[in-house]
Amino acid sequence: MKKVLIVDDETRLLQSIEAGLKSYLDEFTVITANNGKEAVQHLQNETLNLVVTDLRMPEMDGFELLAHLSKTHPFLPTIVMTAFATPEIEERLNTSGTSRLLEKPIDIEKLAQAIRDGLKQQSHEGALAGFSLANFLQLLAMEEKTCLLNVQDGKLQGHIYLNQGEVHAAVADGMKGEEAIYHLLASDHVNITFQKLPKRKIQQMIKIPLISLLMEAMRRKDEKLSEQSSAPEDEDETIETGEPAAENVSGQDPPEIENTPPDEAGENLATEQEFNFGEAEMGKLEDTLSKLSEIEGFMAAGVFTPNGEMAAQVNSSNLKLAEVGSLANDVLLKAQKATDIMNVGRGQVVHVEAPSAHIIARCHNENEDFSQTQSGKAHIHMVLLLNKDGNLAMGKMRLESVMREVAESFR
Repeated sequence: MKKVLIVDDETRLLQSIEAGLKSYLDEFTVITANNGKEAVQHLQNETLNLVVTDLRMPEMDGFELLAHLSKTHPFLPTIVMTAFATPEIEERLNTSGTSRLLEKPIDIEKLAQAIRDGLKQQSHEGALAGFSLANFLQLLAMEEKTCLLNVQDGKLQGHIYLNQGEVHAAVADGMKGEEAIYHLLASDHVNITFQKLPKRKIQQMIKIPLISLLMEAMRRKDEKLSEQSSAPEDEDETIETGEPAAENVSGQDPPEIENTPPDEAGENLATEQEFNFGEAEMGKLEDTLSKLSEIEGFMAAGVFTPNGEMAAQVNSSNLKLAEVGSLANDVLLKAQKATDIMNVGRGQVVHVEAPSAHIIARCHNENEDFSQTQSGKAHIHMVLLLNKDGNLAMGKMRLESVMREVAESFR
């Protein structure tokens, strides 16, 4: 009988999940643990076929557990439960191996199906399970973790530093910054461990949003595979020059995106490539957002890609804006679906009135299909937070004008 380990620090949730999965006893049995430390003990004492884990737990959290699994059980299927997922992030993470991301509150039927899918794929010889480095970084960003990662793969070794979910620095095999990140992301199978944060401040090397780093790494990887597949035709030329066919770590600018093959992946890449801003463009975005700080009661403002990744922010209140942005993206999508069903026109603004603040989420999508992003047409989400006594009317008016200006950078 196959065994599934469920890890969460909420005892009632564990009891509810265990009860809900009893009808599947003919397919798998359920074991529970209250944190990562207990989960590791189960992994040492018995053979498990799949792990379902929460991320936020005491003693040893879900990130540390996933890192441990990447080293000790790299082919063990994993499912992550979190309260901060968006449909876009979930879709991206679910495309890798048998790893899945499920949003809390947990739907038992969806969890059961994800477990059955994971167990089924595990039975296929050579099936890849677990989280890739790219997926792991997205989870860390979603939860705004500050940490230092040690990444290893045979002779490859490097470190990645994240500050509140943003990638600030990276070193690997003599490379630094963005090139080090691309070098590490090029490896398919890595061991990830957490290291103690140093007392001294780590200098920021990287100012590009994570989604842009991941898309560029994907582009480079696809380009390398393309060059390798065409290597026989260029074999004579390669021998004469002595140059490797697929290395791209010289620091030179990568080829323009238009030169990639015009397939489906190329179209998606072109859409995301526009978000790969340099320092000048990032500074321009922040300057534009700063116009909102003149509003009475201003707390914070941010602009996000349709995938929930933060592109820029102005934050005078130390708020966890990355989490707010991801949730706002989900709310906006649902609001647009609702207005579409009611046939009253596309909903663009969602206003949430909290006890001590107003949260205004605004969508700007120039594509006719609100759920899709089209290359050359801006698709962004903006979030503005005002305190309870802030000038709400002025906030909505100013947000409208600033969003039009911000959209120019995303076309």
